[in-house]
Amino acid sequence: MKRLIGALISSALLLELLRLDYTKVSGGSYAYYLTNWREVGIPNLVTAILADWRAYDSLGEATLLFAAATAFYLLLGRRMK
Repeated sequence: MKRLIGALISSALLLELLRLDYTKVSGGSYAYYLTNWREVGIPNLVTAILADWRAYDSLGEATLLFAAATAFYLLLGRRMK
């Protein structure tokens, strides 16, 4: 019975997160880039989005990879010596 309740709660949370993730395309950063993409200084809209907005995502991924590699070395590096 506890597994069923846990599965129902997990499913409800997942569905709510998916619902919150889907937003209208007409608002937010999409509308900003369609109207102001020349302010970035890059002549192509797609390149402007990749260089300006997605750069933060890449920086976060690189930081996470560095942290994981450092933790791996600190935890398992001592055993190999």
